[in-house]
Amino acid sequence: MKKIVKRILVFFGVNVCLYLIAVVVLINWPIPQKVNVENYDYTSIDTVAVKTYAHHEEWISMRDGAALFSRRYAANSKTVLLLLHGSGSESRYLQSLAGRLAQEDLATVLTPDLRGHGRNLQQQPDIDHIGQLEEDLEDLITYAQHELQAEKIVLAGHSSGGGLVLRYLASAKHPPVDQAILLAPYLGHDAPTVKQNSGGWVSVGVKRWVGLAMLNGIGVTAYNDKPVLLFNRPKVYEDPLQAASYSYRMAVNFAPTHYKHDIIKLKTPTLVLVGNADESFYPERFQEVFQPAAACTRVQRIPNVNHLNIVKNEEVLTQIRELLLEE
Repeated sequence: MKKIVKRILVFFGVNVCLYLIAVVVLINWPIPQKVNVENYDYTSIDTVAVKTYAHHEEWISMRDGAALFSRRYAANSKTVLLLLHGSGSESRYLQSLAGRLAQEDLATVLTPDLRGHGRNLQQQPDIDHIGQLEEDLEDLITYAQHELQAEKIVLAGHSSGGGLVLRYLASAKHPPVDQAILLAPYLGHDAPTVKQNSGGWVSVGVKRWVGLAMLNGIGVTAYNDKPVLLFNRPKVYEDPLQAASYSYRMAVNFAPTHYKHDIIKLKTPTLVLVGNADESFYPERFQEVFQPAAACTRVQRIPNVNHLNIVKNEEVLTQIRELLLEE
């Protein structure tokens, strides 16, 4: 009996050692270098050449004492729409869509720079833990309800912002919202809608990601600040407000938990819009992917629209207008 126990302990010990060795090798594996990718029409989010819409800049307090920068586009409406930017970026490029919605009194629009992005980068270059982005969304919704007297809350996001919206909606522990809008949403690296490396948007340290996932699987989160992806943004479009890379915890948090499970849990009336010329995703696959939530989702492909200019398109504005005017 003692020999059997000893063999079991030796077997267990050897496997633990091999597991930890594999983890150490993987998390210290060099991540790929940034590459210059000219696969995107970045001019559509040029923050200098766009029309400026009237807005108010504010810092909104979060539960941990931090304050997030946000732009508020005011309207004569009791609807508040939270519009989230995509990965590596910040809220300036959303001003055309936000400004138009407010200008038509369809909704007061808040476009926050998410934690670890934009004007927050110097004070908060990263999140503290996976799940903090959803906590911030809860606090922004509370702000809209208490400070802006919102009677209707719409949660919207572009690209990874859309993935974060889906992540939020899928969890029953979060306060519900009335409607949701997903603009070319990122559904996770294993979703059939996503091209390799999101069409070249990022360079991903796959081995390091796997190693950190293995550590997290046994409850070790001490190394979640390690970078796992770099943004392949041309230098001409870089400035101090753009994130150069994401830590493991940010990369995991700024995406759905898992697209299949999250979509199945959808109960919120949701509009999904994607351009037919999207460089990051396969637009023809969204309809099938969202089929399990067909009762509450409407998926539309927009002609002659790419990944970035979807936030400036008239047909997109029309679709959103129709959603917001629904009773």
